[in-house]
Amino acid sequence: MPVIGAKSDGRLKILPGLWICAAGIGQVAFWPVLPGSREVAGTILLCLLGATLLLTVTGVWRRAAGCWAGLSLSFLLGTFWALWCNHQALEQRLPPQLHGTDHTLVLEVVSLPQSAPAVSFFGRPSLSANGYLDARFRARVIDGADARFVDRTLQLGWYRMTPVEAERLQAGSRWRMRVRVKEPRGSINPHTFDYAAWLLEQGVFATGYVRDRDLQPALMASGNGIDRLREGLRRQLKAEVSGQPRYLQAPLLSALLLGDRGGITEKTRRLLQSTGTAHLLAISGLHVGMVAGCFFVLGGIFGRSVGVFGGRWSGNPLYLAGAAGVLGALSYTLISGAPLSAQRALLMSLVALAAVVLRRRFDGQLGLALALCGILFWQPLAVLNAGFWLSFVAVAALLLRFQGRVGAAVDEVAAPVGSWFLNAVRSQWAIVIGLLVPSVLIFHGVSLTGLAVNLIAIPWVGLTILPLILLGALCPFAPLTNSLWTLADLQLGWLLRFLETTNQLAPGWHGLPVPGGWVLLLLAFAGLLLIMPRGIPGRGLGWLLVPVVALGGTGWQRPLADSFELTVLDVGQGLAVSMTTAERTLIFDTGASTASGWSAGASIVAPYLQAQGRQLVDAVIVSHGDRDHAGGLRGVLEQLSVANLVAPGHLAKRLSAHISSQQCVAGRVARYGDLSIRWLWPRSTAVNGEENDHSCVGLLQWNQVRILLTGDIPSQVEAQLAEMYPHMAPVDVLLAPHHGSRTSSSAALVAWARPARVVFSAGYRHRFGHPHPEVSARYRDAGVTLFNTADDGAIQFRWEGGGAPEIARARDGGRFWYRHHSNKKDNNQALSRRPELW
Repeated sequence: MPVIGAKSDGRLKILPGLWICAAGIGQVAFWPVLPGSREVAGTILLCLLGATLLLTVTGVWRRAAGCWAGLSLSFLLGTFWALWCNHQALEQRLPPQLHGTDHTLVLEVVSLPQSAPAVSFFGRPSLSANGYLDARFRARVIDGADARFVDRTLQLGWYRMTPVEAERLQAGSRWRMRVRVKEPRGSINPHTFDYAAWLLEQGVFATGYVRDRDLQPALMASGNGIDRLREGLRRQLKAEVSGQPRYLQAPLLSALLLGDRGGITEKTRRLLQSTGTAHLLAISGLHVGMVAGCFFVLGGIFGRSVGVFGGRWSGNPLYLAGAAGVLGALSYTLISGAPLSAQRALLMSLVALAAVVLRRRFDGQLGLALALCGILFWQPLAVLNAGFWLSFVAVAALLLRFQGRVGAAVDEVAAPVGSWFLNAVRSQWAIVIGLLVPSVLIFHGVSLTGLAVNLIAIPWVGLTILPLILLGALCPFAPLTNSLWTLADLQLGWLLRFLETTNQLAPGWHGLPVPGGWVLLLLAFAGLLLIMPRGIPGRGLGWLLVPVVALGGTGWQRPLADSFELTVLDVGQGLAVSMTTAERTLIFDTGASTASGWSAGASIVAPYLQAQGRQLVDAVIVSHGDRDHAGGLRGVLEQLSVANLVAPGHLAKRLSAHISSQQCVAGRVARYGDLSIRWLWPRSTAVNGEENDHSCVGLLQWNQVRILLTGDIPSQVEAQLAEMYPHMAPVDVLLAPHHGSRTSSSAALVAWARPARVVFSAGYRHRFGHPHPEVSARYRDAGVTLFNTADDGAIQFRWEGGGAPEIARARDGGRFWYRHHSNKKDNNQALSRRPELW
């Protein structure tokens, strides 16, 4: 790092360069395209390093102009380092031509496998009657015929495995498997989790699944080392006594110790989110920092005790305290599986401990800058991780709030309890205010009780529960381990009851729309003023900005134009559509869900609407019972308030346990404000609603805009529709029946509906091959504009008044990992579009 500035203070010389270098690294992750190549970036990087060395030898830094030269070089060094690393990350992904190919590989499981009862994907969702399980795990390739796979990381699924196989699939075990690999890709939707970015940051070479029907997986060796220890700890936590769990809160114990959150119920997840304590389950800087702090205190107490007897560390017990803190943080990081978030937190903890132990040579700002630069040099794509922002913003908020008091913090051990409590309140206040903007952007809401609840929950977990869990894991004596974990289990039960009581007495989670840019800037500025220590001029102005921010961030207070938006969300091989006006919100189908607990309704549909400030849904329409259409319903119902459910035949009653329901049947008309849906199919209410030919077919109208909703109807139903409604006017948008399969989208349908545009909602290069080439050609020959979520991501049509819609595609949003590895040959028509969907 170039040393800049002419002042004698070494801190002032290096601190600006660290911040500028970190900014240079981080900003590359948000580029829409990576220019050049890895070789070009590497060559320029070497030249910059040479220039830095030359300017250092010649002493240019000591001149006035050297300050600006140093800042410029710091920024360029960071930029080209990140450019080189990001090019390398893209190159270390499965080549597109290998997508869908099968390979026999020797694999080592490097994660704790997550298994759940296998479920059917099509038809009515049901658990397997034979005890089969679906599992997800991460593995490192040890050997294979294709050298490009060796030492690469795969994210794999093993479906319908037997309980015996699930028992043998352990962390650290080695297997010989036949796997089908896919490109590390994900759905692209506004305001939702970017799975592709996460895979890129995690260094995943490919995703895929085990082809056990082609080659029976063979166990070659059991786990050893730290992986075997982790697997053994998980088994101990899940142990049963007389058919009952030994530890009632075993899923929470496993989450806090091992980062294994697979067994946590949805009820507990919602409780933690509502009370603002969900962060306690994610292995992050908070956990590693709390463990390091607790062991630091214990080491300090031991060091002072040794000092009484004239021990070696009697001169400065901080050294022993620091060593204990490092040992605790390192042990916890290894046992938790060393996820990237924990690795970042370990580095930050080491810097923080060094800043405390060597406080005469470091301060908080320099420690934060060093940690930030170190993490970004190590992981340039860390800025894509929400935990990165939450961790660093929280630490920065604390440093601002207690500016000038870092060195005194260590000497306040003997301070009165009242002073400790006051500082704890101030700390939690700084964190809550500092994380307000990230919380709104990432989670689309805030917890109104988070300040008070975390004031109790964080020290409770950090000072008692986590140390007990970790000490139990490190203890070699089983009876003592059981006693420590039993005590931690008991306290976790008390903590959950405390959270439940608090959630009943006071309002918890409050959803917020994602505000505009100016509101975000005002919110950040107001928070910065409120965090500042006393004595800073203008600090009170932060309170004056709160009403302005609240007004701008509340969706119902903003006048909305008379418009209609149709958004076909990218849910892979499935369907989920939102239809919204200024006052009304409708959902047509909810996407799929998986045995592991993932739900398109909870992960895609609900967050998309919540980011727009839409918590109330007028109606959810489930076209039929296939899991790729109805699987996400539960997730939607858990996160949004739904007034009505519409489904065909008996399916409506089966799905709607606690809300009113209606049946879609030909001839009925449903009205929602200025939206109307004329139901065209099915003919009868006596159908079970599970089959494709039972799908709800409706014509949605807003002003003169006409949208045809079709579900999964086959060509036989399409022919009947053409006979039943011979005078059908052309439609603006057609949702392609059955994802564009060969058994649908017949010539009769195309001639009958005469759509201007058709949207296929399909998985990328899925094994079903949707849309079928013949179907695409049929629409293209009719002059229809084609859209495909597999190629475009979420697709949004917006009408204001009449005329052609504005069209936006999520994959045009400008991220360099949105590689255009599709076979787009359609859409020669000019489109009216916005540059980005979000």
